Amino acid sequence: MTCPFNQKKVCDKACPLYIAPEDLNEFVLARLSSIGVIDKSKGACSLRVLALSQSRVVFEKTNTRGV
Repeated sequence: MTCPFNQKKVCDKACPLYIAPEDLNEFVLARLSSIGVIDKSKGACSLRVLALSQSRVVFEKTNTRGV
């Protein structure tokens, strides 16, 4: 994931969108990592976290059975 606000375009602690795992409480970190949104040992940019979590919500609420 790239950071639009960082000159190097790298999503790390220099990027304002970066979320470090230590900034989240254990429940939120466990929940996000269980659905594959964030890795417990690595941080991620919030845009990626929001996009993936919203994709998961859309996927869970989509009816693909044609009913």
